[in-house]
Order: sequence, then C-alpha cells, then structure tokens
Amino acid sequence: MSFKLVAPCNEARPWIGRAFLPNVVPAAKAPDREHCLATWDGTRPEFLPPPRPWGPTAHEPLGVVAEYSTDTVRCAFDIHTSSLVVRHGRLDASYVWVPKLADLPAWALASPLRVPLSWLANAHRMQVVHAAAVSIGGRAVLLAGAGGSGKSTTALACAMAGMAYLGDDYCVVEPGMNMVHLLYRTAKLFQPALDMLPKARAWLCNPRRATEEKGVIFLDSSQVSVAASAPLAAIVLPRLAGGERTTISRASRREAIAALLPSTIGGLMGGTAATPGLILRTVCGVPLYHLMLGTDIGGVTDAVRAVSEAE
Repeated sequence: MSFKLVAPCNEARPWIGRAFLPNVVPAAKAPDREHCLATWDGTRPEFLPPPRPWGPTAHEPLGVVAEYSTDTVRCAFDIHTSSLVVRHGRLDASYVWVPKLADLPAWALASPLRVPLSWLANAHRMQVVHAAAVSIGGRAVLLAGAGGSGKSTTALACAMAGMAYLGDDYCVVEPGMNMVHLLYRTAKLFQPALDMLPKARAWLCNPRRATEEKGVIFLDSSQVSVAASAPLAAIVLPRLAGGERTTISRASRREAIAALLPSTIGGLMGGTAATPGLILRTVCGVPLYHLMLGTDIGGVTDAVRAVSEAE
C-alpha cells in the first residue's frame, strides 16, 4: 500500500505528515500509480470545500455519511477535528479539509488521516487496527486491547529494551501475507506510563500538556529501532494485573476478536464491510495470548520476548 501525501508545509507549525516513516522505496520499485491523499485548511471562501449537500446530523452516529457513500465514493465528517473526509476509488484519491491545521492537537498529529488511510488499506486487502506492535528477531507481536490496557506502555518498553517498534496505537495488518506494517512512528502515553518509563519524558513534544492529555512522542532511530514491516508471529492481549509479576496464558479467538474489533471499528468510523473479515483472518492465523502486566518493566519485556520465541 503506497500513497502520496500532499499537504501544506510551514516551518512555524508541525507538518501533518510528521508521523509517517519517510518513503524509502527505490524509484525502480515504486508503483506506477500512487494513491494521492490531499489535505488542506482554511476558512476563507477560496479555501472552503464545496457546500455539503447533506444535513447537519447526516454523519451521525459514527461519522460516515451513509446517504452519500457508495463502493466508489465515501464521505465522512470527523467531529473531533471538524474535518471533512472524502475518498474517490476510481480517481485513486482522498481529500481531507481541516479548518486550521495549526490548531490540531498533538494527539491528532500523532495518528493523522487514519480514516482515509483505513479505507485505502481495505482496498488493498489490509486493515488498520487499533493495536500496538513490536518485532523481535524479525517476528512481530501484535498487542491488542481497549484504551488503557497497557498496549502503548508495553510497546515502548519493548522498543527501549532493544526490540523494533511497529506502532503503539494503530498498525496495519495484511492477513493474506501474515504481515504487520508500521503506520505511525509515534507513541502516546498517559502519566502512569511516563512514570514507569521516565527516559521517555525527554522525548515528549507536548511536555507542558502531558498531565492533562496523553504525552506524544515522534520516535526516530536515535531513540529506538523503528521497523517498517515484519511477519506476524503472535497476538497478545495485555491487561494491567496490579502486582509486580507479569504472566502469560493462552487466549481464545473470541477474546482476541473482542480485543481488536470493537475498538478498531470505533476508531475508524465503523470501518468498511471488509473490516470484520480481515480481522477474523488475522486472528485465525497465529497463536493468541493473555499478558497480565506486572509493575516490573523488565518482566513485561521478557514476557513479550518469550511469546515471540515460543512459536
């Protein structure tokens, strides 16, 4: 899956494409045609998109405007960023208008444009999932669970322990090839996670707001190893245990689907008709584990490493 991002660039504000890994595909291997993802902002008449032909509540409850969405064209309105999102399949292009890019909060810049990118992924038989992932020896472990389950803390702790980082909030899975792909090179951590990983405080881009919202980090190779892709070896369902010791046990397919599907659908405006099947294929292809997270970070990273080496 390849795309070209077209967006305003201003040295005075963070670029909306900062979260993406730079394109390292040689020109000889680049696809003949890339999906174009165009983003712009502005509230003056010359910058506004065409008037919306639907009513003020047509995007409810999830964001997609069902009346104006087909297999070829999908329209949505993101209430969190007040942005208009349109994808045109035949033109192989997506368009996102935001009132003011400079006003986007750090959390939005950490996982930008995920809805149109999820639609693009589905068109390529891939799925953006609400999950974190790390790679050990070229074998990926996907960390799935609802917000607050410990995905981000586990992923960044593993990366700081020498494993390769594949994302902490949204990743791309490709069940046909049994692969996990990095989407964003960012990490988002609540205050308790920063207390457990104090070194990460120095990497925050929003340190003054980290007590009020998630602290956001844009990772680079000077901090941790960041991988573009890796074969999926296992899916792990982390959960805070409360004690010091971290334990591992087998999980069922039903539990893995429950950890992946609802939060993915919730974060991607319901996904598409392909979403449930792609997640089911991902879950059915690998071993599944519960990871009861203890307070000893070394025990957490050892447990993830053991899972990756077990199969």
